[in-house]
Amino acid sequence: MDAEADPPTRSRTERHKCFACYKQFKKKEHLVEHMKISYHTPHQPKCGVCQKHCKSFESLRNHLTGPLSRASCSRTFSAQGCDLCLKLYDSPSSLGKHREICHLSAPASLGTKILPFAGSVDEKYTTKGAKAIAINCGLVGGGTDGSLDLCARVCLVDEDENIIFHTYVQPQSAVTDYRYEITGLTEEHLRNSKSHKEVQDRILEILYNGESAWRLMSDSGKARLLVGHDLKRGLDCLRINYPGRLLRDTAKYRPLLKTNLVSHSLKYLTKTYLGQVALFFLVSLVMS
Repeated sequence: MDAEADPPTRSRTERHKCFACYKQFKKKEHLVEHMKISYHTPHQPKCGVCQKHCKSFESLRNHLTGPLSRASCSRTFSAQGCDLCLKLYDSPSSLGKHREICHLSAPASLGTKILPFAGSVDEKYTTKGAKAIAINCGLVGGGTDGSLDLCARVCLVDEDENIIFHTYVQPQSAVTDYRYEITGLTEEHLRNSKSHKEVQDRILEILYNGESAWRLMSDSGKARLLVGHDLKRGLDCLRINYPGRLLRDTAKYRPLLKTNLVSHSLKYLTKTYLGQVALFFLVSLVMS
């Protein structure tokens, strides 16, 4: 009598797969650790074919059309997908109608106008209802080799892209490199600039929005969100300490990152997500 067949054994090469991003791990505890730190959410872009979560639209595009794209997803996407927004449609007619409205127009020309000079602030702005403020700092170089960051220019913009505060700032130490190719600043711009303390107080006044500093540490209240790129660098130069829960940094925003560890430059983000034309006008504005 033949012996009964041996029960099937589990493959030694079996891996534990993440249900969201499909990464595979040899040990279950590695998968558990991955799930704790990956923060997969519905906000992440997701492949319409295999439902894989991707960290950014760039990684989703690579998954669908890149040199190492998944073959089955790539075939389906080439027939049913929109190259711009990466969405899938059921029929060629639906895809055709969508493509007629899914397009990005070039931004309006900003010209090379000079931004308002020091003191051009809406003094009643603290009574308005904006919940977020965007900031950008122009940093020049100090120290013997020009590597020390010094704040020399600050601009604040509201949610409607209105400039609510713009000024040149007197650096706290001697400038040894104006970094003109990046900042567009010269010695003439800083000749009658505002003091560092005066600029710092005005920025905090706008951000606090009438809220007391002591309450800000425990409850945001009416204080505004602060949006920017590489915020820590600019705030360190301004000597401003603002609660982390009120900061929104595009250099650390997960959907825009290639990996969990790499933060991209503003130039890269502008070119990738807004286009070459927007990048040109951004450079023109900085150099104005």
